[in-house]
Amino acid sequence: MVSNDAFAQLLRPLTAADRSQLEDFDCGDEVMNRFLKRWALTEQARRLSRTYLIRQPLPCPGFLTMSAAQVAREWSGLPRRELRYPVASAMFIGRLGVDVRYQGSGLGRSLVRAARLLAFRLPIGCRFVALEVDEANSRAIGLYRSEGFWVPRGYEPDRGRLLMLYDLATTRPAD
Repeated sequence: MVSNDAFAQLLRPLTAADRSQLEDFDCGDEVMNRFLKRWALTEQARRLSRTYLIRQPLPCPGFLTMSAAQVAREWSGLPRRELRYPVASAMFIGRLGVDVRYQGSGLGRSLVRAARLLAFRLPIGCRFVALEVDEANSRAIGLYRSEGFWVPRGYEPDRGRLLMLYDLATTRPAD
């Protein structure tokens, strides 16, 4: 269960000092590994996203990258009377990785819950948490579904990527 201070207790921002400590990170996906080791800090400097590391002894057990996003009304499931605008605000989970040595330990679920709690507590309007997942990754899809995410009705995967949403207005995250 994620406590009210879960985000601060579980995660810390990625810094330049972490670069050398990430060399052994391996989540089983070379693209994700390369992002964390080479591009995450660059994207932060460009203000495109923010990456957080799990606060645990080395090696790094996992990470989460988030950014601002929008969800089209047609995918939100919201009627026009509830969402007057063509889009709704969202926080996007761009990357979530757990080192293979820690997979199956519940850290992925904790990362999802911490991200959801952060979105819920943002000092600006944020209706959804959104993410994309490889449509062949049934394990990840199962995790996200069990945490309250859903695939928008009528959504067709784009290049094998499946959009999943969590509505912050209908369910309060565990805290």
